[in-house]
Amino acid sequence: MALSIGGVLNECDHRGAWTGPLKTIAWGVEYLPPGHDLVRHRHLDPYAIAVITGQFDQVSYAGRVRISAGELLVQPTLDAHANGMPRTRGAHILRLPWADIDDLGGVYPLGDLDAIVRAAERDPVAAAELAREQWLRAPARRPANDLPDTLAQQLVAGTVASLAAWANGLGMARETVSREFSQAFGVPARQFRAELRARAAWLRIVRTRDGLAEIAAATGFADQAHMTRHVRALTGASPTIWRRDVRTRSWCRVAECGRPLDPSELPRSSGGHRVSR
Repeated sequence: MALSIGGVLNECDHRGAWTGPLKTIAWGVEYLPPGHDLVRHRHLDPYAIAVITGQFDQVSYAGRVRISAGELLVQPTLDAHANGMPRTRGAHILRLPWADIDDLGGVYPLGDLDAIVRAAERDPVAAAELAREQWLRAPARRPANDLPDTLAQQLVAGTVASLAAWANGLGMARETVSREFSQAFGVPARQFRAELRARAAWLRIVRTRDGLAEIAAATGFADQAHMTRHVRALTGASPTIWRRDVRTRSWCRVAECGRPLDPSELPRSSGGHRVSR
């Protein structure tokens, strides 16, 4: 079922001088064998996954979800996520390029998966356009609805001023809430919130030409240096380096583009197939 579709490098390698913590990805169909788990990681570019057969689990900023055959997972740029496969069944998935989005993505039912797979055999960008048409008409499926996911949703919304106060409001010990969250999401709630804040700053860095000090203040950092440390920890490079990276032009909405990038404007790779790692 493999497709001969060129891969797209998502690592910010700066001509080989820096490889950073971001992962590569390839458009096309891939088989994920049973038990093929991926530890928490990030990709530079947004993308989507259509599940053709089987299912897999994901834990991300958007919560914990199980994605099954006939569904589309929309994955935003620089989201941190871990993936888990059932131990008894694999999955065939189709990775597609996707336009930049404002939210944290999610899982959506597809009305005509076969049409998307057929289109991908010819052109992954055309398949992404077809998937987008179906995505716009589909309701998002909610993630898990328990204590860790409720806390994650409120951390995303920025409504948790203090984990101790939040836990106390539920009549629970802070340590119990912290332990349950860490077990579910793989990182402490404090780190989860810090990553979200650094990601919000990075999005403004690459999407706008606002001053770095202004961005730091708007995203809750003490100063520009504080923001720089967190952005570098999250992405492997400083805000200044990201501002110089030519690929950020595809994200810049205010100065250059004035709008999100459409799937038809995404670059078409001419390189060889690369498997996401």
